[in-house]
Amino acid sequence: MASTRLRTAEKYISHFATLDKALLESLLADSYRHEFAPISLNAPGPFTKTGFMAHGAGLADIMNGFPVTAKEHFECEASNSVVVWATSEAHFREELMDPGISREEWEYRGEYVFMFTMDEGGEKIVRTVEFLDSASTKERLLGLMARARANLEKVQGKGIDSLKHVE
Repeated sequence: MASTRLRTAEKYISHFATLDKALLESLLADSYRHEFAPISLNAPGPFTKTGFMAHGAGLADIMNGFPVTAKEHFECEASNSVVVWATSEAHFREELMDPGISREEWEYRGEYVFMFTMDEGGEKIVRTVEFLDSASTKERLLGLMARARANLEKVQGKGIDSLKHVE
């Protein structure tokens, strides 16, 4: 049977499938801290619980989900921590995927390592260090996210049909 800390880490990983805000909020301690690595990516953060919830809401604006699949996990009872090696794929909102790039180019798959530190009971996460797939994130994901956000602004400003003519 899986430990409480491992079940908590699994729930966190599962929230990405639908970007479930309520589930994420229930797993994070009030003192939560989230850091992205490596520093060479110049990623946003570090985030408090409130900041990370806002970051997740921003993803939900442009994606239906960002399913993460655990490949392996490593649990350490002494440090009350779990490390998860995982893969992901971004599911951008259909209405934000303009025809200026191919459907295949909108598909993004990445690889990650999450390091979770839990509270004493293992039910809340107090800290996450998330190692991003640096080359792929920098070369593809950030550009796709920026394009989707720009398309979202167009949709909000001019109506959904505005993207049919974007090149």
